[in-house]
Amino acid sequence: MNSVPSQCPLWLKKMKIIKIHLISCLFIFSFLSCNQKKEQKVEAKTFAQTEIKLDLLELQAKNKLGKDTVVSITNDPVYHKAKKYNAVNASLLIKNEIDLTKIDPKNTKIVFECIDGYKPEMPLELFLKANPYLAFEDVEAPKGKKWEPIIKDGNEMNAEPFYIVFPSVSEKDSRYKWPYNLVKIYLDPLDKSTLELFPLKNRKLESGYVLFKNHCLTCHSINGIGGTMGPELNYPKSVTEYWKEKELVDYIVNPASFRNKVKMPTLGITKQQSQQIVDYLKYMSENKKKI
Repeated sequence: MNSVPSQCPLWLKKMKIIKIHLISCLFIFSFLSCNQKKEQKVEAKTFAQTEIKLDLLELQAKNKLGKDTVVSITNDPVYHKAKKYNAVNASLLIKNEIDLTKIDPKNTKIVFECIDGYKPEMPLELFLKANPYLAFEDVEAPKGKKWEPIIKDGNEMNAEPFYIVFPSVSEKDSRYKWPYNLVKIYLDPLDKSTLELFPLKNRKLESGYVLFKNHCLTCHSINGIGGTMGPELNYPKSVTEYWKEKELVDYIVNPASFRNKVKMPTLGITKQQSQQIVDYLKYMSENKKKI
């Protein structure tokens, strides 16, 4: 029924062919348009991830932290004892302030920005599922104070204004970060530091990169990526350009053997692992980016 009879006039055959071409063109246009919209959504989602930042002090001033409660920690990894805090639900706070439908939690990390420059991070999906709380006051603090002082390696520090705690997570699980002195939270693509700091030109240095990422990146930065508690290690001069290599390896293993009351902690790594970190730093010294 749909075929054109052989005796059909020539003009009718041409009209039929034109109609088929028009339908094909409309289909292709519709397909390309849908793909373009999908690409735009992906670009918008990626852009949104880099723009999301929560100023916790600002939210507190606006009374937008959420409902407070008392949480108990069996063995606090910072105070090394049982503690109680006035706190708000951190997962609920993030869900109230950030439209999580616009990001992919599985491919996003949460970064904690502290006053002292410490900048730990962890996968957002892991954080949201762990029942975290944002502590804003130490219930057992000395009279007249909001927080009990933290004594670490002979140095006295303050947890104020905020401290992330996990009532249902073991303090021995290194996947979870317990940042104190916290002021801001922001989200980034999960692979951001990997893409920019991974030793693509020499895969043999991957172990040094992993060690640096797990032990050093929260306090130190390379090419501006990382924490600011310690000095930038690569720009304008790499630490490997003015330290003697053997001494740098020994220093990373045991900082206290070089400096009294040094703030850098003992990382618990071997001399061989320290050498791997230094080898990675030497590689990055040849891959500098202006900050």
